[in-house]
Amino acid sequence: MADYLPEGVIVNILQRLSVKTLICCTCVSKSWYSLITSPEFTSSHLNFTSDTKKDESLLLLRHCLGESECYSLYSDEEFCSWNDAMNFPFRSINSYFTIIGNCNGLLCLSDDRVLYLHTIIMWNPCIRKSIVLPKPNLIYNSYGTFLQSFGFGFDPISSDHKLVRITYADDALYRRPQVEIYRLSTGLWQDISYLALDCVIYNRSRPAYINGATHWIASSIEHGADSIVSFDMCREVFWEMTIPASLVNLESFRSKDVVAYTGSLALISWNLMGNDPGFCVWVMKEYGVVESWAKHFVMTYQIVGGGIMRPLWVRKNGEILVARQDGRVVSYDQLGAEVEDLGICGSSSEEFVHSVHVDGYMESLVLLGKGPKFDDACIRNMLPILKFNNGYSSSVNSYGSYFGRSSGNEFKHNHGSYAENGAT
Repeated sequence: MADYLPEGVIVNILQRLSVKTLICCTCVSKSWYSLITSPEFTSSHLNFTSDTKKDESLLLLRHCLGESECYSLYSDEEFCSWNDAMNFPFRSINSYFTIIGNCNGLLCLSDDRVLYLHTIIMWNPCIRKSIVLPKPNLIYNSYGTFLQSFGFGFDPISSDHKLVRITYADDALYRRPQVEIYRLSTGLWQDISYLALDCVIYNRSRPAYINGATHWIASSIEHGADSIVSFDMCREVFWEMTIPASLVNLESFRSKDVVAYTGSLALISWNLMGNDPGFCVWVMKEYGVVESWAKHFVMTYQIVGGGIMRPLWVRKNGEILVARQDGRVVSYDQLGAEVEDLGICGSSSEEFVHSVHVDGYMESLVLLGKGPKFDDACIRNMLPILKFNNGYSSSVNSYGSYFGRSSGNEFKHNHGSYAENGAT
């Protein structure tokens, strides 16, 4: 019957189907395979999903069990009644990957928590496709020790996913940073350091992609006060935003993160010490308007029975997800009452608490048309081979095999040295 339908009608029908169903549909015929894997259909399906499923919020949750990273999708509305576990085919040389961010169903991961391997992966778990990015131009061998932060997002004008990398040399921390941008369409890094602002983005500051821009918490070089720095993915320019006035001069041990909350920019501030340990959430009601910051949520640790907690995410219904020191991930309402326990029984170690990550998620077909060489099974041949100072060799493959010996100190990003062979 499909042979008698105009292609426009077929596209209209197919773009309403789920990602899993569309993967099955690629086996119907060569023409359907070509249609579904085309960039035009990927964009059409993405736009349709974005427009029609705004109320069906999904959350991606990552936590670690032993040496394994566990990724699951949850419904934001009914956390405890629905989840979909994802097969994670990679293993980190570090304790776990840094999740740079996710956009349009595409996760961007970096293996840089302790050891800098310059291994960056873009992964679509729904279609089980991934790519390993080429090494950035500025690496340890050529640049020395440095601090770095990433931002991942999408340019709707060019329909291109972009990754921006900001690096600060240890001996020049308060100078303008080196900035590079990677465009998925070209597969290349480009130096755009001339665009950088006079701010220091905190090392591995959690980025938030909202309103076509990636945002970080940063500190001004001139006066040292915290602010929010954003990078517009379309115009490829940096901007600086003011945080709520009451947070500007707070004690230095207070931490801050930016997150997305129902399409708005939100800021989570918390402290583990001081006279009033706890956290609060601020929401920017009108994007870019500093006066529209409004305090949304305040909680002290005494209200919830004490213990250190790390705020993770603000849910659509206004509740907040936190990682507790006892290894649980719990949702609290605005009065501090425990509403839901996600049933995650993790470690009470600081490492486990920091490994928990929550972010909004939307399924997509991005990377589907990249061909078999982008399959997860081929990641093995694209990751770097390391040569240790003692002469031993080591390889890292997509399933985490790690051969060779090391004292564990050669590749820490603030000291030591190493040599790499690039991906082939």
